[in-house]
Amino acid sequence: MSNTLIWDVALGTTPATWQAAFGTEIDSLASGSYALSSIIIDNTTGLLTDGWISMALGSVAPSAATANLEFFLQQLNQDGSTYGDGIASGTVLPVSGYIGSISWPTSSTAAAQTGTFKIGIEIPPNNFKLGVVNNLGSALAASGNTIAIALNKLNLNG
Repeated sequence: MSNTLIWDVALGTTPATWQAAFGTEIDSLASGSYALSSIIIDNTTGLLTDGWISMALGSVAPSAATANLEFFLQQLNQDGSTYGDGIASGTVLPVSGYIGSISWPTSSTAAAQTGTFKIGIEIPPNNFKLGVVNNLGSALAASGNTIAIALNKLNLNG
């Protein structure tokens, strides 16, 4: 008997449904600063293993030589209330949980920025939040910023 490896889509219909990964904590996020999402992503039932992050940023002018956003997956700790190393926001950055980044070319003109990337680790079967570091060289817009996540897993019995 042969098996076929297929995507087993979750969080809704095919393709995977995007869900909000951040609230307003990313609005006006200063360059060089970190923000932990207020949104808890529950993977205790779905046990999803793969995913993508997509973002649509309000008007921003990436000016750093290596303009990017870095993302971190911060699992719920054994204490049942702290995520990752407990850093919620500021210029102190997380020490673990890095899952990838997305870069933009520098620009002197502010404009909306969009992008999507595949998460670079296996998603844990726990509750987690995402964190983001703004390395764009300028603050994110005061509004109009959305970052979403879509999760799925592979199915060997397709």
